[in-house]
Amino acid sequence: MGYRSEVVLYVGPEVMPQFMVTMAKCEATRAMCFADHERMVKDYNGEKGSFLFKWGWLKWYDSYPEVQAIMDFMDWCDGEDLPTGKKDAEGKEITTYAADFYKFIRIGEEMDDNEQRGDAMWGDICIERNIAF
Repeated sequence: MGYRSEVVLYVGPEVMPQFMVTMAKCEATRAMCFADHERMVKDYNGEKGSFLFKWGWLKWYDSYPEVQAIMDFMDWCDGEDLPTGKKDAEGKEITTYAADFYKFIRIGEEMDDNEQRGDAMWGDICIERNIAF
């Protein structure tokens, strides 16, 4: 059966070119994102060119090539600066962190097994745990 997680990935248009490189490299990742999702929202929250993917009860193992490809994409974002097209007063190119343009949240089966990566500022992409009756 295996350990399962609920996973959400938001990809902003600023990092979409690198995300598409990731899609081109791994057929299993393309299938996971564009066919095997629970939900996919294009232009999420009105942000043209963005995507939000949600998977429910997914086996999120880094030994799976489709998962490793997504993790490689996030690693790239975490270490990359993107040009803004603007210059500072000294004429130097102003950059911004690629990590500001993606958000990843994984909730595992165990109560304390949560993972968050990326700094995209979408307030409605967050973890909420509550008791309902």
